[in-house]
Amino acid sequence: MRFTPLMPLAALVLCSTAAAQTPVFTKIADTATVAPGSSGTFSVFADARDISAGKVAFMAYHSAGGSGIYSFANGVLKMEADNNTAVPGTTDTFQTFFGVSVDGGVVAFTGGWPGPGGGCAFNGSEGVFAKRLGAPMTPIMLQDSLTTVDHCFHGVELMGSVVLYAGGVNPVDSAHNHSESIKATTISSPPIPLFDTATLKPSGAPFVGYDQDFFFRNNQLLLAEILPNTFGAVAGLYLATRNGPGPQVVADSQTAVPSGSGNFSNFASADFDGNEVAFVGRDSGNATALYAGTNPSNLRLVAGRTTQVPGEVFNFSGLSNPCAFDSGVMLFSGYWGGGNGLFMVENGVITELLRKGDVLDGRVVEQAFCRPGNKSGDFLIVDVRFAGFSPALYLVTL
Repeated sequence: MRFTPLMPLAALVLCSTAAAQTPVFTKIADTATVAPGSSGTFSVFADARDISAGKVAFMAYHSAGGSGIYSFANGVLKMEADNNTAVPGTTDTFQTFFGVSVDGGVVAFTGGWPGPGGGCAFNGSEGVFAKRLGAPMTPIMLQDSLTTVDHCFHGVELMGSVVLYAGGVNPVDSAHNHSESIKATTISSPPIPLFDTATLKPSGAPFVGYDQDFFFRNNQLLLAEILPNTFGAVAGLYLATRNGPGPQVVADSQTAVPSGSGNFSNFASADFDGNEVAFVGRDSGNATALYAGTNPSNLRLVAGRTTQVPGEVFNFSGLSNPCAFDSGVMLFSGYWGGGNGLFMVENGVITELLRKGDVLDGRVVEQAFCRPGNKSGDFLIVDVRFAGFSPALYLVTL
């Protein structure tokens, strides 16, 4: 199935910043920060977060018992939508949120509300929404489970001229972050299916379903096929080009492990910068390593158990699932005997960004990691866990 150009959602403005010589950490929020629009302080920062240049959008919970979509731009923290925000066209307010994406001056998100039913992730209704970032306005409902055939609205990717969402009529398994289709929509256009369970893989078999994490860069979409009823693992990674051929294999269970033996068993996480795919793959022994490439013939090992930890005599014993990748620079969390850290790979050279035991803002770091889609140019979102695993979000200028 081919991508089809759609009408623009909004005019988006991007900015660029020259890379800093030394990474600068700017705190976005921690558990002492009052969540805008509430009386509570942040308690949990969800995995759903995104960055466009230096503008950040994220989903979080707070101590007053609510949740919301929040933004951080030009040093200002704002609430974009929370449990007191009216769902347009209804008498309800949002009850929960699933995914979020930001591009330039627009934020898109998926969420649910009590409603009359129709959603598939909980007993309520679901939809996909967009609004001008930071504007005091009610979000615009793009699609919802009451007026379309779809019941599921989970992952979302805002790509300037269109919003993509992972969803569909029915859930494909018990894991609600697994969807039967990826669709495209705008303010004025009905949803257009791009990929669904009738879409064929290069092997000739249909896709089982799609993970909620997918990324559009340089007219290409990175998507992942699910492993049914699992969390933190996908069966294969694929690239599809707008107005080009159907999805092409980046890596799947028939792909040989570079600099290793046997084939991949599954994949934990992936990101795409428009040129290469960076991903964490698991071999037949369930060992994790970071790889990069665009197809089975050009994949390479970036970091794994044969890679020495910078500043240590140890090699990495494993890598965590998430990684962030943009402009040829990869970020990953690595582990070794008694230690862990967040590391950056640029031009094949691995350097430390933050590790266990470092002091940041007068507090001892326990762990630091990022997620796919959390790097944009010279900017990065880092989730830092301090002693006692108290969470905080930071905007890092590289």
